[in-house]
Amino acid sequence: MSQESFITDLRALARDGRRVQATVPVESFGRLVESLLEPVGTMTFEFQGERDDEGKLYVDLSIRGDLVLQCQRCLEAVVWPCEVQNRLLLIRPGEALPEDELENDEIDALEVEPSTDLLALVEDEVLLAMPLVPRHNDCEPPVKAGVDEEISPFAVLRQLRGKV
Repeated sequence: MSQESFITDLRALARDGRRVQATVPVESFGRLVESLLEPVGTMTFEFQGERDDEGKLYVDLSIRGDLVLQCQRCLEAVVWPCEVQNRLLLIRPGEALPEDELENDEIDALEVEPSTDLLALVEDEVLLAMPLVPRHNDCEPPVKAGVDEEISPFAVLRQLRGKV
């Protein structure tokens, strides 16, 4: 599929109760690739539109895929299973968020234009869900080769202080 095929009117999608789903290579997400150790694999996503009894428009978003991050403890590859589920209330640009939605933590409001880039929206959701400090459950920090004991910078300061 081309990049243009992922640009759609989310409000129309929700109004009509339509569904869009696709599987795309991880390398299609430019900003996400910068945060990965290896840009391999695919991301599968689904947008399911819905209009409630009050006429509010929603999209349920589901994203799945495995991402290869760098463990911040051992610096090796760690596979992070990305699973994002989010319900989005669609509002027009400049429209105020309904008061009852301000207190509901299960729904995020999203201001949408008539043309929305679904790949950019998926990328945003994945970047928000990624761990700040990815690491294995059990691993050791790397050991410096050829160095038996590292000299503490405070030990050096203690030596300098003693000479004065």
